[in-house]
Amino acid sequence: MFDNAPDRKKEGAHAPEARREDPDDARIALRCNRKELRLVDSFVANGEFPTRSELMRAALHAFLRSHAMSTAPKPAVDSEGFVEVPVRLRPEEYAAFETYAQHVANGRSVRDLLAEIVRRGELEMKVHELVHRARATVREAVETRTQVGALEESGKDLERKGVVGR
Repeated sequence: MFDNAPDRKKEGAHAPEARREDPDDARIALRCNRKELRLVDSFVANGEFPTRSELMRAALHAFLRSHAMSTAPKPAVDSEGFVEVPVRLRPEEYAAFETYAQHVANGRSVRDLLAEIVRRGELEMKVHELVHRARATVREAVETRTQVGALEESGKDLERKGVVGR
């Protein structure tokens, strides 16, 4: 007679599994002693965080960022103080740099030549940016002078018409 009745123990056992499967709504519980709770509550009372949960989320994020940064691999520095960086070039590009290194750069290595090109490129980009800013400043000054000239003419016209006097 009760064979078709749902087994409540089995239903309860499935519910937590369903909650664990959805990572977007995952929750964790923290066990804190009274001293820790008082400290947490003092941050909330001072208005630094709206709730205990916000404080704990912020602390967790800060810890994860800090830990991830400390475990990130650091590139190896050679005896000259340089870091080797792999560069992907097409075979014809490499051949062109190799030829340039041999004939124009006095037999320097391709890697040293590429490093110099990258450094110069950065310097030239900065110079290009400065030139661009200087040209923009000159253009603005010319426009300003034109506007001032137009205002002077307008003022003279108003004086001639007797609207404004000096």
